[in-house]
Order: sequence, then structure tokens, then C-alpha cells
Amino acid sequence: IISQWSFVSLSPTSDSVSVQNVVPECPSIPYGERVDCFPHPDQKCLERACCWSPVDEANVPWCFFSKNHGYSVVSESQPDSTHIEARLTRMDAPSLFGADIKELIFYAEMQTENRLRFKITDANQARFEVPHEHVQAPSSPPTGPLKYRLELIQKPFGLKVWRTSPEKLLFDTTIGPLVFADQYLQLSAKLPSHNIYGLGEHVHQTFRHDTNWRTWPIFTRDSFPNGGTHNLYGHYPYFTCLENESGQSFGVFLMNSNAMEVTIQPAPAITYRTIGGVLDFYILVGDTPEAVVDEFTQLIGRPFIPPYWSLGFQLSRWDYGSLDEVKKVVERNRQIGIPYDVQYTDIDYMEDKKIFTYDMEKFKELPQFADYMHGNGQKYIVILDPAVSTGKRLNGPYEALDRGHAAKVWVTEPDGNTPLIGEVWPGETVFPDYTNQACVDWWVDEISRFHKEVKHDALWIDMNEVANFVQGSSKGCAENKLNYPPFTPRILDNLIYSKTLCMDAKHKWGNHYDVHSLYGYSMVLATEKASREVFKTNRSMVFTRSSFPGVGKYAGHWLGDNAANWNDIKWAIPGMLEFNLFGVPYIGADICGFFDDSPEELCRRWMQVGAFYPFSRNHNAQGYKDQDPAAYGADSLLVKTSKHYLNIRYTLLPYLYTLFYKAHVNGETVLRPMMHEFYSDSKTWGVHNQFLWGAHLLITPVLDPGVENVEAYIPDAIWYDFEKERITDRKEKVNLNLPADKLGLHLRGGAILPAQRPDVTTTYSRCHPMRLIIALDDSNAASGELFWDDGESRGILEELDVLTMHVTHNGYTDPNNLKFENITVMGVTGAPVSVLVSDGTTTNALTESQVNYDSTRKLELGKNYTVNWQDKYRNSRHFDCHPEAGSDQAKCEARGCIWEVRERRYSISDPCIRKDYNVVETASGITVDLERNTAFPSQRSQSRDISKLRVEITYLSGKSLRWKIFDPSNARYEVPVPLDLPAMPETEENNRLYRVQINNKPFGIQVIRKDTQEIIWDSAVPGLTFSDQLLEISTLLPSNYVYGFGETEHPIYKHDLNYHKYGLFTKDQPPGYKLNSYGVHPFYMGLEKSKYAHGVLLLNSNAMGEQTTHSLTQLVLRWLAGFNWSSWQLVHEQKQRRHFQNDHHHMVLFWARTPCASMQPSVDESREILQISLRFNNLMYIKKLV
Repeated sequence: IISQWSFVSLSPTSDSVSVQNVVPECPSIPYGERVDCFPHPDQKCLERACCWSPVDEANVPWCFFSKNHGYSVVSESQPDSTHIEARLTRMDAPSLFGADIKELIFYAEMQTENRLRFKITDANQARFEVPHEHVQAPSSPPTGPLKYRLELIQKPFGLKVWRTSPEKLLFDTTIGPLVFADQYLQLSAKLPSHNIYGLGEHVHQTFRHDTNWRTWPIFTRDSFPNGGTHNLYGHYPYFTCLENESGQSFGVFLMNSNAMEVTIQPAPAITYRTIGGVLDFYILVGDTPEAVVDEFTQLIGRPFIPPYWSLGFQLSRWDYGSLDEVKKVVERNRQIGIPYDVQYTDIDYMEDKKIFTYDMEKFKELPQFADYMHGNGQKYIVILDPAVSTGKRLNGPYEALDRGHAAKVWVTEPDGNTPLIGEVWPGETVFPDYTNQACVDWWVDEISRFHKEVKHDALWIDMNEVANFVQGSSKGCAENKLNYPPFTPRILDNLIYSKTLCMDAKHKWGNHYDVHSLYGYSMVLATEKASREVFKTNRSMVFTRSSFPGVGKYAGHWLGDNAANWNDIKWAIPGMLEFNLFGVPYIGADICGFFDDSPEELCRRWMQVGAFYPFSRNHNAQGYKDQDPAAYGADSLLVKTSKHYLNIRYTLLPYLYTLFYKAHVNGETVLRPMMHEFYSDSKTWGVHNQFLWGAHLLITPVLDPGVENVEAYIPDAIWYDFEKERITDRKEKVNLNLPADKLGLHLRGGAILPAQRPDVTTTYSRCHPMRLIIALDDSNAASGELFWDDGESRGILEELDVLTMHVTHNGYTDPNNLKFENITVMGVTGAPVSVLVSDGTTTNALTESQVNYDSTRKLELGKNYTVNWQDKYRNSRHFDCHPEAGSDQAKCEARGCIWEVRERRYSISDPCIRKDYNVVETASGITVDLERNTAFPSQRSQSRDISKLRVEITYLSGKSLRWKIFDPSNARYEVPVPLDLPAMPETEENNRLYRVQINNKPFGIQVIRKDTQEIIWDSAVPGLTFSDQLLEISTLLPSNYVYGFGETEHPIYKHDLNYHKYGLFTKDQPPGYKLNSYGVHPFYMGLEKSKYAHGVLLLNSNAMGEQTTHSLTQLVLRWLAGFNWSSWQLVHEQKQRRHFQNDHHHMVLFWARTPCASMQPSVDESREILQISLRFNNLMYIKKLV
């Protein structure tokens, strides 16, 4: 349906086409797809050739765009396969705000497989563009297939960005026209779902956006985060969108620093309106929400890794009054033993609030205060504001000001010469221009000078939006198009220079109009340079109130001047989640609230949840009651619960520090939304009152007064109460009972968390032994990783490899000679019979029923360890003791085996443990004589046992070895097939890729690859049998990727490990499932977790049966007679097999399942545990098999 109006433009501007008798083409579209044509107080809709259609829904635009507006493509070219260029011309339509730009250039670049950039700007005149420190085009074009494609629409101009697999339209600008005037730029795009997250900085009361016509202004501003929709400290025109349950997501970043507003509407769609610069968009396509964060931080800069001490608890307030009062607060919190690492002083330490000074009366001993803190393993941080007082000091000139005047470092009036004068805390001030290199040099020098006078450990920068207590300047602001633009976004006060500088003020980068929101960003860059100059090789830290994308590369952030109320404790969680999307994971809110007195209940609940903020600081304002924990009384419940949860925090700091390392290297979030981990569950998409540390620790706080029962969502995983037991609920809401001293804290199954015995500071806790906390998942598996360095040196990440649970690269040796003293495993259903720990050379049995070391034996950083435990009633380690038909309990127990009905599997109690053997080692191999343990019954009445055996191991070459198990007293049949074996064994140990060790009780051979320390053959398991017509051996393997054995029909190339049996015996048998066929090939290849593979050949021609069992990979071969020997070939693979490999740093626990059972210990080790059992059966069974 097309509605038509004719009209005459009454007052066309000189920059616009005078259009008369324009007939608006007004489509009939859903209300939710209307794009507002007049986002302005006046209603002059028809004069703009827009569509007027009042409706009874207040939020729906009555005036919306017709099809008359926009641009047309006049030419298009594609210089190469990754670039598209087009010239656009404005369609004839009335102007919205004047000064429309007639000709535009469109430029698109497929920068990577996952990143598309497109830019729209004036074709004839340069415009302001953000001079970002990190963002740049890749040095080479993408080489792989693109995950997106770009479609250009000619008239009206529009573009569509599609995901290629599965095909889905992600970003469709044809929902509204492109508008491009000198001071008004607009672009709309329809999105594929309502799951929109990000945009900032604001108070968003929920993490997922409300798409019901919400408009959010973006322009840095010193304001209170009190729950309104106004603009706050940071400038983030970036959002992510979760498309559906697949997890596929994308991000959209508009690189523009001008004042803007963003409207989200029900289509769902988004409209950008900015008042300057260019439209410079980046579309980031990912398979998961985390992958999009990875892409975004690759673009803007990976987050910095903070010094370890900065992850400790911190105390601050504005206006302690004196250094004596600061020390009282420090001492009373030391006395109660609360974990506490950092003390701040706010602007009250300064002389009359002048930066680079200190009050020589009230803070006269401030130069020694850092030493006072360091003496107790604590740190000291000072605040710096940008504004510099124009006044003199009490006892002489203000030298920092004078040096700034001399270097001409200030933001100026429009003449480019006169410093702009404003007013901040010290009174009349000037403002450093951090976009000026002379200013950066001055700033670095002043901080260096001040550090020599007042030692400190890091810098806190504030008021850098930039804040000004007068409107624009002490002279006011001129009436021009910069200070009074034709369109003002819905910013606070609706005045663009409110509480900041005049927009026509000059910086080196341009007008304040363009660079206002970059002020804090440029200050961070300058302060980081100063930090490097002052702290040299020490990492230190900067954190800032104002920010822009890319700040997280150098600084952290806090959510600003909140208040002591229950709303602000709630709204902090969406804010912190958003800053993790923005690439600023070092984030927190002022615990207990900045403004107002904090009631005990509120502060107690806030201390509980604040113990899990990445940046954990209690801070309050001038004139309010003290709210440090000790202020509530040493015996208070608040102190008790604060100590409890801060001790848990300090226990888990190795895990938190590892999360920051992963953020720094991979761009992962630290404080993580639930939907990032459980995106396939739509119930997680809107969760905003719970959050995760990484993937594995779920925090559920109490956020309302008088509440002890909290409705929490438990996602689809095994979860363990961190302080109690496993919970059975999953994928549903539950009521958690959280009394006054508790919050919800749950560990996800599948996790291995590194931990450390806590102390009152990180300085002391880092000297304590390490721990592991292991929670088993549905598959009885877990994995984890640890990054560990000295916690404070710069450059260490470039010099060292990561220390992981799987292996420690020896690039870092801890000066405290740290040990792992305790391993906790959650999810073991029965008490272990025994616990063994091996470092690959020696094995030690523990005396306790839990994995816990005494002082005589601890796990050292830099070594691999395997922890084995024997579970009483576990069927996951059972070896089939009665594979033939007709088994029952009597027959099983007659063999000395254990009967337990579990999926009809039976296992051996271990009749072949050798009670004695002799070992002879030479340069070319090992010889072992074995004697059967006669305490166990014979396994087969018709197949006599051979009581004495010999094992010969020969080091054939550097890459191969052979072992043979045989009857030394009686010759047995051997396969007369010639093999091409080396003439001489390899006697030089350094030339061998492997080493061999012999295990006792049960006897077994272990083959270890030297460079990875992976055990690639391990037959030290029950069930070794050598009788006349039954031979059996089993082994553990390093992964579940096993190929080979034949000739039988296998449905897939890789063996299915879910309890399958295959016969090996030549027969005229057409191929069929599990039918032995024409050939016999008792050879398999196994892949390892590293980049290597190996092969095993059993040289034996007798009839065999193969059985595979899940996780153990039991391959059971039964044959008539003979002996076995194996030749190994260790094959180097140059390419990592990422399709099967668990990353090197993962420690994986695996238990298999098999009821006539031998109780082989389950294993907690740095490799997947699988087993191959080779059994050689008697003639009776072979007949039945045939």
C-alpha cells in the first residue's frame, strides 16, 4: 500500500536540493520496522517527504522514512577479490538537517575470514577519522574461505552482510536510508535476533537489550550511574548479537568518536545517528559469542595482563582527612586478618587538590607510605586527574604548571594558542592535550618526578571524560555549529558542552567536537608510557574512568560513582559483563557503594559478591560513614563472611590469573555471561544476576534486602557446591538457600582449577604450596590449565611458555620453589582403595584417602605428574575375565575374578600378578624373568598355565623397539615371516626417542616418548595371562584415536570404543559387520596428544579376537597358541592434529566402564586414559567364534 502526499519544501538550505512536488513512497510495513524520520522535538514530517501515520503505541514513530531518501550507486568496482569500491550520489529528497553531502565513496575490505570492514565518507573532502593506536588493516589478505559475503543494493543504496554457512542475513541496511550530512550521519540495519548485548557506557538494568524502542546516547560524560538511560564515562558503539541456539554470533563496531545515539527497535533493528566523522563499520563473524570477543580484541588490542597483586582486595575512600587516618584504616583491617593487598589515596592527599603535589601537613609522611605498605606485602596507588590548577602552591611556584606552559601542552581556545580555562577540583584549571606529543613528554616527565618524591605502585586516572565544572570554559562557548549542532543526540542535559569543554576547543588531533570521547583514551596512552618509564621492567597498572575501545590493552576500569543502594549492586553485573565484551576484563564496581552510607546488610552482601569482581575494591565518598570491613566490627558477621569469601578468592587467584592470561593471549572473557557457555539453552540468554569466572565457576549473589532464598538458573552441566556437595539440578531454575553469610558458588563438572593456600596478601600467598581442585563431568573427565610467572615483570609473556597442567616449560622457575600440596577431586562416588602419584620415574603411594601430599613429597612446578587412584566399586576399569558364553557368578569366582553385573561385563581380579621377577638391563635392552603367582586359580582348565616366562626387550633403533614374551623352557611356534630389522640395536640412549621402564604389581612395560613425556604403551594393568592356548596383554594408550586391526569390516576408520568385539582369523567370508574375513593384520596406529603417532605390530598368526571398550579401548585378541612380540615405530608428524587433540595444557581425567572385574586404578593424569587388551583364547572359544 503506497500512501502519497505532495508538498513544497518551504525552507531548503543552500546545501540541499530544493525539491518540490515530491511524492513520498510510503510502504506498508510492520510498526517495528519503521525508522524514525524526525528524531527531533519538532514535528515537521511532511516537509521532509517522510511518511506520517499516527498509531496508538507511544514508542512507535509516527513519522518514518519513505523510499525517497537515501543514495544511489552510480559506479562499482572490485580492484581485487577482497575489495569493493562504489561511488554514491544523493537521491533527490529534502534535507533533514542541512549540509547534505552529495557524493560519497563506499569502500569495503574483506580483512580476514571473519572480519569485514566497510567505510562510507565524503568522496571529495577529508573528514575526521579516529586515529586509533591499534586498529589497522591486516598485512595480507585472507587465505581461507570467508564466513560472510557482502551484497550491495543499487537504489536506494544498501548493503546486506550474509553468513555463508548456514546462509543467514546478519546485517541488512535496506530497512532504512543512508543519511550523510556534514553534522548528521544515519544508518539503520535489521538484525537476525533480539539477542543484542553491549553498547555503552550506560546503566543497562539487564544484560540483554530491550528492543522495544530504546535509545541510548553515546558520548563520554562525568555523570552518576543512577539507572537512567543517559550517557556515562565511556564511548562504546559496539554490540554483539547471538543469532540462535547454534551459538553463531557476530559483532558490529562503528569506529566513530563523535556524539551519537543508537536506537534499538522491535524489528529487530538498530539505527545509528552520529553528528560527525565517517561511518566506519567492522562486522565480526564468529561461531560462538566468545569467538566474537576474540575477533573484537584482535581488532582493537588484546587486554593487558594485570600484575598478580592487583587481583587482591583493595581499599579506598575519598577524603580520609590525613595520612594518620589512612594508617588507622590499614591497621584495623590488618588486625582482623582480612586478605587485603592495596590501599589508595584519593585527591585529598594533594595540596589543595593540585596534581603532582602532596599535603605536607596532613600527609607529610606520604613519601614513606609506600615503604610502610611494602613492609607488609601490600601496595599503594595514587589518583591523578588531568586538570591542572592555574594557581600557585602554598610555598612557591607550581612547577608542573610552569613546565606545562613552557611546553605548550594545553587544550586551547579556537585560536590554537590561548589555553582554555575551566574549573575542576582545584579551582581554575587548564587541560592537558594528550594528543600532543609535547604534552605526552611533559606528562611522562611529571609522573617520573612525582614518583621520585612519593613512591607508589600504580596510577588511577579520573575525571578524564573530560570533566569541567563550568559549561565549556570560563568564558562560555561561542555560538557556532560545533557548540550548537543542528542535531544533538539525547545526551544528558541536551547540551553538547555541558560539564565539559567547548566543542570548538583545539587539540592536535582536531576539534574537541571530534575528539571529546577520545580524551580518556589518549590520557591512558600517555599514562601507560609514563608507567613504563617509571616502573621499567615491572608491569604496574593503569585504570581509568573514561574509556574507548582499545583502552583494555593498557588499562582497567571501574563503573564509576555508584551509590549504596540495592539497585546499584544489581546493575553492576550487566556493566561488568559488557566491559568483558568490550575487551576490558579488569573491571569492577565500588563495593558497598560510593555515595551514601552503606547499611551493614547491603555492604555484607556486596562484600560477598565483590570478592568475585575481577577488580575488587571497596571505595566510598567524602562525608559518609566508613565502610571498610573492620569498620563494622572485628567480630561482625560482615567481617566473618568477607574473610571467608576473600579467602576463597585468594585460593583461586591462580585460576583468575590464568583467565587474565587467556584474555591477553586469546581474547577470552574473564567475568563471563552464562550465555557464552550455554548458548544452546535459550533460558541463559537473558541471565544478568549471575555470572561465571571463565567457564567453570558460577557465582550467584544475593541482590535484595531481607532475602535468604534466591531463584537461580542452573545450566546444563554437573555442578558442585564449592563448599558442600554435588547438586543434582540442571537446566532449570532452583531456589538456593543463601543465609546471611553465604552466596551461591558452584564449580562446573569437567574443571580442574589451580589454587593456592591463601594468605592476607598475594605477596605471602604466592609463597604457599599450590593445589588442584578437580570436578568430574558426565564422562568422569576434567581439564584445566595454569599460567604462572613472577606476577609483575613486563615482557615475561614474550619470553616464557605457559605453564600448564599437562606440562611445564622450563622457561620459568618460581623463586619460591612452589609445590602442589593438595588435589581435591569432586565426583568420585566411592572412597579410593589406594592413591598413587607418579612423576614418570617413581611412583609413590599415599596413605590418605584423598589426594593430599605430606611435607616429604610435593609436586614441583616444572614437572609432569600422574595421579592414580583405585576406586572400590567402579566398573570403569574392569577387564573381561569370562568372555566366552555361559558365564555366571560361580564360573567367574572360580577363576579368582570378581562378579558384578554391570552391562554383562566381568573382570579379572589379577591372576597374573608376578610375585617375583628378575630384571637385567644392558645398553641394548632389558631382560625380565617372570614367575606366575600361584595364589590365583588357573584361568582355563583346558589350557595349562606356563609358570615361568621371559621378557626380552630390544632397542632396535632410535625410533623402534621390540619385546618378546615367551616360555624359556619350551619352544613355541613363531611366525616365519622375515622382517627388515636393523642389523645392530641402538645402544646410545641419547639417540632413542623413547625410554622403557618396568613396573611391578602388576608387572608391565611402559614406553615413554622422551620429548613429550607421554606414556604411549603401558601394560602395567591386570590381566596378563600366558597359558598354552590363551595369551592376553592389555595396555593404556595416550588417546582414543586408534586405527587398524583387520581384516574385519569397521563402519568407521577410527575405532568405535563402545564395547565391540572383532575376530581376526582368515576366512573365505565376504565383508560383513564384525565378521573375520580374508586377511589377518594385528597392527594398529595410535595418535598421541602431541604432534606424534606410533604403531604397534603383534607378530602372531594364531586366531584372535579383538574387543574395544569405551575409554579403556580394550582390544581383546584371542588366539590358539604361540608367543607375542611387538615392534614399535614412533612416527613424527609435523602438523598438529587439531581434530583430535586436546590442547597441550589440558589435564584430562578419564574413567572407562567394564562386573566380573579387576580393579585397575582410575587415573588422574596429563593424558587421556585408554587401554588395549590383547587376549589369545583357546580352541573351544575359537570354534564358537567361527
